Amino acid sequence: MIALAGSGTTLGDNAPPPPEAFGALPVESHVVLSPDGRYLAWGDHREAKPHIVMFDIAGRKALRVLAIPQETKLRGLQWNDNATLLVTVSETVETLRATQTSREYFLTTAFDVSGGEGRMLPEASGRARGARAAITARVLQTRTPKPHVVIMETHDGVYEVDTTTGKAELIKAGNALTGGWVVDRYGKAIAREDWDWKKSVYHVYALSGQSIKEILVRPDTQRLELAGILPDDSALVLLASNGRPHQAAWTLPLDGSPPALLFEDPDADVTGAFTDPYTGAIVGVYVDGSKTRVHWLDATVRQRHETLQRAFSGREVADYGWTLDGTKTVAEVESPSSPPIFYLVDFATHRADIAGEEYPALAGVKLGDFKEITYKARDGTSIPAYLTTPVGKAGPGPLVVLPHGGPTARDYPQFDWLVQFLASRGYSVLQPEFRGSTGFGDAFRDAGYKQWGGIMQDDVTDGVRAMIEQKVADPAHVCIVGASYGGYAALAGAAFTPELYACAASIEGISDLRALLEEVVPTVGGTAGRVVRYYSTAIDDWTAHIGAPTDPNLGKRSPINSIATIKAPIFIAYGTGDGVVPVSQSQRMAEALKAAGKPVTVVQLVGEDHWLSRGETRIQLLRELDAFLKQYL
Repeated sequence: MIALAGSGTTLGDNAPPPPEAFGALPVESHVVLSPDGRYLAWGDHREAKPHIVMFDIAGRKALRVLAIPQETKLRGLQWNDNATLLVTVSETVETLRATQTSREYFLTTAFDVSGGEGRMLPEASGRARGARAAITARVLQTRTPKPHVVIMETHDGVYEVDTTTGKAELIKAGNALTGGWVVDRYGKAIAREDWDWKKSVYHVYALSGQSIKEILVRPDTQRLELAGILPDDSALVLLASNGRPHQAAWTLPLDGSPPALLFEDPDADVTGAFTDPYTGAIVGVYVDGSKTRVHWLDATVRQRHETLQRAFSGREVADYGWTLDGTKTVAEVESPSSPPIFYLVDFATHRADIAGEEYPALAGVKLGDFKEITYKARDGTSIPAYLTTPVGKAGPGPLVVLPHGGPTARDYPQFDWLVQFLASRGYSVLQPEFRGSTGFGDAFRDAGYKQWGGIMQDDVTDGVRAMIEQKVADPAHVCIVGASYGGYAALAGAAFTPELYACAASIEGISDLRALLEEVVPTVGGTAGRVVRYYSTAIDDWTAHIGAPTDPNLGKRSPINSIATIKAPIFIAYGTGDGVVPVSQSQRMAEALKAAGKPVTVVQLVGEDHWLSRGETRIQLLRELDAFLKQYL
């Protein structure tokens, strides 16, 4: 049994925690353990200027403190070896036109525990500096048999990159159709995925020396994900349905043999893979559904995880990586009603010490009660959902319905800073997993295609009505709040079911479907009147989920065309650095509401991206939303 050590601080009164306690970026995050177990590293946001800490565990002291460059956001930490830390940040570069999206640039830099300057990976070419120099560089394998070498992919191929100099050597070149690679533990590229957008076909190739062998061809309508490789290097792992109701894990032998089923769950989708931090091989797969879990393929890793789960009973445990000898690990422990805490676990001494807390200001605070529920849609379909209720709530009260973004995404039964902030203010929060959500099977997901304002919206509406019938919600005090697609659902709720909502809040949401498609599916004029179209998987995704720009139904499903029916006050917030939804979607909706004399509150989040990655703007959003809800809900 693991003995727990360390504790957090508690609030000294019964007042709800301030917006800063929920909206500030996690105080300590991305906690990672060096392969030999000597050092920890983490991102630290205790101060106004965030930084990265490299910490000597035995000496209990910080060895290095690295400033995170201004205007960048920490995206990840990885150890290349026992003394070299890889730091990945991103930078938002705002578009100059409201009808276009901003860009997010990523940069990885290597730093030594012993000191010295960082090295950009790969090194910048010419005069290019900063995150923009490495827009397409991504780490594929952090360790190889060669010391001080990582494997990275860029837009043109796979490279060996020296972490001491940043110099890169091309080991496999791709082509204009290449979308992804798989490398083995030795750093060799063994498979490549190409997408032929002209023929709408995916190809998977096995690579050996100079030979290339096609081992799979699929129409891109049959979704698949090239997840990685088995520990024995014999086969790739694909995530695909292959005609089954749910997405499963399949092996694809490199010798060209047919795919074989590796694992499936009859009630949930397999949506991701857990890889060994040292070999890059897949040792487990993520299983979605109302409950989420990892199905372990490796017996040793499974036993280690089960030990942790028993020690932290009642909470979810995520392995954040372990030492090379497997005697120590960092475990992230959380539940929907308790924020994440990182524990340094020593299996030899049976101890678990707190290594970091994401939200220490919430330690000891009783947060909202969470439960999984289902309700019936109007056609009888069972809709899974999560319900969080305020502490001590009894009887009907104010409800916030919070549809997720995507829409091919989902909510998870884990701590959510926005949900718990709303619950702390006395609101019950309903998170409906409407049709179109992932994790519940292909038919459930595909039922949402081209159903913006249709079935997906009806499922949200039916969830609200179920909460009213079950005496959870007071029918006069319901607000719909959402971000991204959820922002569209919020505006659509106010426009298409105006009698249901006392207010609506759209955060970086969508108001005009035709305009959105015209903005994200651009065409540019060529010579002699020739028009050139830019193709990408993102474009196909937008049109598959929403419809073609010429679809006559887009207009009536766009909230901006139903301003007259809106009765409830509207809250609109948007980030000026949004790289997914053009800010014109929020600006034009706000202008139309004002012109019609409708009550609207507009909040501009300066420099914020689509994912609300900045603490100061998250806090700003919570303060403004809190005031709006107090006034209208």
